[in-house]
Amino acid sequence: MSQSQQAEEPPRIFGLPIKYVVLCFLVVQNGGAVLLMRAVRALPGESEFATQTAVILQELLKGCTCAVLMLRQHGSLKPAFENRAESLKTAVPALLYLVQNNLQYVAVGYLDAPTYAVTYQTKIFWVAVCSVVLLGKKVERYQWFALFILMAGVCMVQFNRTEAASGSDDTAAQSGARLFGVCIILLAALCSSLAAVSFEKLLKGVKVDLWTRNLQLAFYSLICSIGPLLGEMGPLSEKGFFHGYTKLTFLCIAMNGWGGLLIGVVINYADAILKDIAIGASICLSVLGSVFLFEFQLTAQMILGIVMVSWAVPLYAGRASCGLALVPATSQPPRAALPGQSIGKQYESQDEQELEEQSSMLEGEKASAKSG
Repeated sequence: MSQSQQAEEPPRIFGLPIKYVVLCFLVVQNGGAVLLMRAVRALPGESEFATQTAVILQELLKGCTCAVLMLRQHGSLKPAFENRAESLKTAVPALLYLVQNNLQYVAVGYLDAPTYAVTYQTKIFWVAVCSVVLLGKKVERYQWFALFILMAGVCMVQFNRTEAASGSDDTAAQSGARLFGVCIILLAALCSSLAAVSFEKLLKGVKVDLWTRNLQLAFYSLICSIGPLLGEMGPLSEKGFFHGYTKLTFLCIAMNGWGGLLIGVVINYADAILKDIAIGASICLSVLGSVFLFEFQLTAQMILGIVMVSWAVPLYAGRASCGLALVPATSQPPRAALPGQSIGKQYESQDEQELEEQSSMLEGEKASAKSG
C-alpha cells in the first residue's frame, strides 16, 4: 500500500472504521432522544418541568458548544455576526425551529415513542410541499411514489393505535388525546420543513460552516424564546426555573442539544446512505425500547407501517429503488436544483444541505493542500 493510500485511510475507533461508530452514535441519539422525551413527559414524577425551559437549555448548550468549536477553528466568534444582514436572516428559521422543539415536547406526552417517531417522518412530505410552493420545484414520479408509501405507512401506524385503543376503557378520552398529539407532531414536522426550506431560500449561495450556522441558530432561538419565557415568569418565579427537573430531564436536554451537532461528525466521516440507515434503525430502536420500557404492544400492522416509512426515506432521496420507478442509487446527497428543476436534485432537510456544503468545502481544502 502506498503512502498516499495510507494517508487517506479513514481513522478507526476500537478497530472499526469511524463512520460505523458514527452510525451507532446517530442511531442511539435519534432513537434514544425519542425514548427519553417520552419518559420525561409520561413517567410519574417526570412531567412537571416547563418545556420552554428545557428548549432554552438545549439551545444554550448547543450555542456554547458551537462557540467553543468556532474559537478553536477561527480564534474568534466574529465570523458568525460580522455580516449582520445575512446573520439576521437566520432568525426566521431559528424561530421555526424553536416552535418545533416546543411542539415536540408537547406531542411526545400524548403519543407513544414509535408512533411519534414514525409520524415525525412526515417532515419529508412537508419539505416536498414547501419546496414546490416556496422554491418552485417539481417532484419526480418516484418521489410521489415515495411520499405515497410514507403517508400510507404513517396512516397504517395511526390506524393500528386507534384499533388498540378501541379495545380498552376510556376510548373517547384516549382517542382525543392521541388525535391531539398527532396534530401537534404534524405541526412540528411542518415547522421543521418550513425552517429548512426557508433557510435555503434566505441563505442560498452563502458559504457558512456548520458551527457558525448552528451558533447563529442557537443565538436567535434564545432571543426568540424570551417572549414565551416571560409568559411563564409567574409559575417560574414561584417554583423556580428548574422545578420538576430530574436526572432524566438533564440527560434528555443534553441528548437533544448535542444531537444536532452530531451531524457535524456525520458530515466528515459518514455518508448519506448511512444517514438513511440510521433513520430506519433509530425507529426500530424506539420501538424496541418502548416494548421493554413502556409495555408497548407491537403488531404485524405496526411493523409493516414502520418498514414502509423506513423504506420511503431513502426512496424519496434517490438512494433506493422500487419496481414501479427505478431510482439510481447514490452515495452522496444531490445538489440543489434551480427553480423549475426537479426536487430530486433538492435537499430533503437542513442536514442534507449541510452535508453537501461541508463535503464541498472539505474537497476544496484537500485540493488546496495537494497543490501546496
